[in-house]
Amino acid sequence: MTRSFARVLTVCALATAATAPALAANDLTGTSVDVSWLFPNTATTYATRNVTVGAGPEIQCAGGDVGPDLCGGFVDAATIDLGSQTLSLTIDSGSAAWSAAAFNGYEFSNLSAGGAWTGYTLATTFAGLDASRISFTPDAVWVNMQGITPAAGQSFTITLNAAAVPEPAGPALLLAGLGVMAWVARRRRA
Repeated sequence: MTRSFARVLTVCALATAATAPALAANDLTGTSVDVSWLFPNTATTYATRNVTVGAGPEIQCAGGDVGPDLCGGFVDAATIDLGSQTLSLTIDSGSAAWSAAAFNGYEFSNLSAGGAWTGYTLATTFAGLDASRISFTPDAVWVNMQGITPAAGQSFTITLNAAAVPEPAGPALLLAGLGVMAWVARRRRA
């Protein structure tokens, strides 16, 4: 009976050790994310850029339709900054409206490389931008800005939510408890 108990403890310890890599929190840092401007609908890509998420803004546009890819479409100066769990756009200067269309906005895709996302929260200073203009999948987020007129300094930040991650101490406590059980069983046998 003691040998079977020892086998159970060994299996539990191995199972606990196997779950350790899954305890890491979701994080976009260092991953490659596609940022696309879609217009006049979600099936038409106006411009796109692939960026690696790191410290500081990934895309800074001077405005005046100057620059490659995404920046070529910004009349206003703007900054796109991706963080470990955030997607942000800030209008640095100007007030040119996103024209009305079925869709005139942004798609952030390839997000699953940073983890298993389960939802999002929106913080914004753009009048008219609310959750009804956001579409979400675990791999992509779409933000429809059509018809919104910005002012300098306005922004949105989408924070990606992940499934609850167990406390790192959980597996250690489980192993400690199993060790105590093994010690008690061994003392009883002696």
